[in-house]
Amino acid sequence: MDSVLTSLTFDGTNKAFYDNLPSQSQLRAFAAVAQSRSISRGAADLARSQPAVTQAIAMLEAALGAPLFIRQRAGLVLTDAGLILDNRVRRYFSEMRGAVLECGADRGWTSAQANGIVHRLTRSLTTALLLIDEFGSLADAARLLDQRETTLRKAASSLEAELDMRLFKREAHGITTNMQGKVLATRLRLAMRELESAREEINAGFGIENGRILIGAMMLAGNHLLNSVLQRFTAQHPQARVSVMNATSDVLLDGLKRGSIDFAVGLQHHPSPADNVLEQVIAEDPFVLAARRDHPLAARAAIRTTDLAQYDWVLARPGAVRRAAFETLFAGQTRPTARVETHSIITILSLLGGSDALAIMTRSELFLEQQLGGRLVALEFGPLETPSRIAVTTRRGWLPTRLQAAFARCLHDHAREAGPGA
Repeated sequence: MDSVLTSLTFDGTNKAFYDNLPSQSQLRAFAAVAQSRSISRGAADLARSQPAVTQAIAMLEAALGAPLFIRQRAGLVLTDAGLILDNRVRRYFSEMRGAVLECGADRGWTSAQANGIVHRLTRSLTTALLLIDEFGSLADAARLLDQRETTLRKAASSLEAELDMRLFKREAHGITTNMQGKVLATRLRLAMRELESAREEINAGFGIENGRILIGAMMLAGNHLLNSVLQRFTAQHPQARVSVMNATSDVLLDGLKRGSIDFAVGLQHHPSPADNVLEQVIAEDPFVLAARRDHPLAARAAIRTTDLAQYDWVLARPGAVRRAAFETLFAGQTRPTARVETHSIITILSLLGGSDALAIMTRSELFLEQQLGGRLVALEFGPLETPSRIAVTTRRGWLPTRLQAAFARCLHDHAREAGPGA
């Protein structure tokens, strides 16, 4: 049972994960036996010997620290751990097939052809692609794996031969992935996350919640809500590991697609950002006009847009929701000066606190600033037309682990309890 305590993290650069990654042969053996409920029938389906299939299952059980099957009179029955692995392995192979079909979209490959290719994609071939893409260098990937560069170069060439397409750029400074290689690597990462999730769920069945929560927070909105949720969640789940990435919206969406984050928290997009993600509003967080406490407009009870146009503004970049709010505010009117565009809350707070500049902030951002020092206030100006809501974005079709689902509940519960402006 000791091995169940091991949490193997797929973050692209974790050698232990690759070293302990089940082979395609082991996963296929498990899937065949899980479907047929019989070692003999599973072996026949794979055209392998029964001892070979039995050994593959035993190696998986040893790696996971849990039995996967129970022998009964009617045949083999999946244990709780086996049911978890069966579900995740199905999703793993589905992602692998999807990766191959997407990569060969112009080849007209059938599902049967894609299945054949997937079965030939060994652990060494997929590892070569993922690490070269992650590091941007074959040499750095070889160092992580403690392999000779020639060994990894051979694996990269074998992968290209298997797919009959170029996946790597060979240049004077080394070998890295081309666009086709990056597309394939992105989908394969999602497949690997299914195997990591399987291990985390099996561990959770033994009361060990040492899985990961990967969160992306937009540079501005959502941080106050997220900070409060993290305090509650980590107190409830002390074994969990939480990783927070602060980045712009486009970077977080890319992280979702790559599987490097599970949730993105921030302002709701208008329109929804992409077909392959889901966005769920969890809190209202209205926009306000922020200025320093002793700003000339701070004491005025009635403020017009012409008054606002007399001052410099700090803006979000084009495409951001708060930038759209600015454009709507001054639609058909003379635009004020805006010399700085930024997504950095620190930059916004510094500029507003030391000048007469104005900015659009959310109510929760201003509340957080006031808790930390209180140099800013909201101007007495009517509500902005552009709505502002905090949303959680996830991958479409994503299946959360027990721990990830607990975090999602914590996030929604806190937003509901805190009410508008959470």
